[in-house]
Formats: sequence, C-alpha cells, structure tokens
Amino acid sequence: MRKNKEELRRTKKTRKKKEEIWWGMAKLSELLYEKAESLWLSSMEEPFLVKMAEGTLNQSLFGNYMLQDYFYLLEYIKILKELRSLAKNPAMQRFMEEIISVTEMECFLVHVPEMKRLGIGDEEIKKTKACRVVCNYTSYIHKQVKEEGFLAGLTALLQCSWSYAYIGRKMTKKYGNAIQTSPYKAWFDAYSAKEYVEANQLWIDSLDSEWEAVRSENESQDVENTEKLCNIFQRCAEYELLLWKSLYQLSP
Repeated sequence: MRKNKEELRRTKKTRKKKEEIWWGMAKLSELLYEKAESLWLSSMEEPFLVKMAEGTLNQSLFGNYMLQDYFYLLEYIKILKELRSLAKNPAMQRFMEEIISVTEMECFLVHVPEMKRLGIGDEEIKKTKACRVVCNYTSYIHKQVKEEGFLAGLTALLQCSWSYAYIGRKMTKKYGNAIQTSPYKAWFDAYSAKEYVEANQLWIDSLDSEWEAVRSENESQDVENTEKLCNIFQRCAEYELLLWKSLYQLSP
C-alpha cells in the first residue's frame, strides 16, 4: 500500500512537471485556443446561429440579438477605455486606442443604423434592458480587470473577438451555399472577412507579446498566472455559448 502511494505521488509529480514544461513552451494563445475551441464548436450548433446561416431565423429574434449585442458593446467600450488607462507601454496604449476607435465606429456607425433598419428606434432601445446573461458576462469581465489587471481584461475581451472570427469562418465554410441566400449573409461576411480575421490575429499577437513581457518579470508565478488567464478565457467562452442559447429563447 505504501509503495502504491509513493508511485502515485511520483506519477502526479511527473505529470505536473510535464504540464509546467508544456505551459512554458507554448504561446498563451495556443493554450487559450485549447480551452475554448470545444465551446466555440458547441456555439456553432446552437439553433440561433444555425438558423441564421440557413436563413430561417425569425427577424424579431435577430433584432433582439442586435439590441443585446448593443448593450454588450457599450460595456465592451467602457472596459477597453479602462484597459487603455492601465496599459504601461506606448505601443500597447496606441493599440488600445485603435481598438477603441474601431469598436466605437462599429457600434455607433454600423450597429445602431442596422438596428434602425430593422425597425428598432430610440424609444425601444431606451426601454429595453440588457438580459441577465449579458449583465453577468460583462460584470465578470469588469471584475477580472479590477481584481487581476490589464492582461486579464485583454484576455477576456479577446475571447469575444476570436470566437466571432472562428465561428464566422467555420460556418461560412459549412453553410456556404445557404448563407449566400440568407438575409443574414452580411453578418457572416463581416466576421469571416480577411480584414476582420487579420485584425483579430493582431490582437492575438499583441496579447502573446504582452504575456511574454509579464512572464519575464515574474517567472516564479508563470504557471499559476497562465492557468488563471486560461480559466478567464474559458469562462468567457462559456458565457458566449450561454448567450447564444438564451437568444433563441428571448423575445424582444
């Protein structure tokens, strides 16, 4: 019995050492991808997105999605501005400025006009509230920024951008013919576009660079901090999946 316990202890120690080596060699983005891909694939199977691709989603449901996404974007912009104030080096500060500018343009010059095209006016926007999932999701990200700092916030927000790029490309490939005649074709075109994918990759690369800089300053907490970021990313992917589920059940 004592021998078995000793062997088990050595096995656990060896496994932990291998994990530490892997975590030390891999890029942060590779670890994040491993955490989230299965959740992104699950999102792709949700009726809301499938019916969007097939062109059969009720327009009122899509209109409600636009409203909820608008509320999410407002918080997203607030978090980006908070992260800008926390960024330490000029290059990252400029990068955050660019993301804020693009996101504000998307929100107010693309998203709001599209809502109005769908018949969603200012009064409806004012009387509608963010759903529970959006509130919980954005509150979670705010909490991570407050408690864990810049890198945690950047990781959390990247999940949304990356998941949209992943889903946009994958679903366009899978439902290509159906999407061509879907009334929601523009949505898939936007998130599978080369420009969007490249912008998302720039964010991924920037996060990897920032992570490497932080690691070099505090190697003793490397594995612990990396695992924390991976868990944040995974939790955000879980919120995203939950949102796609809830959107199919919500009525505007």
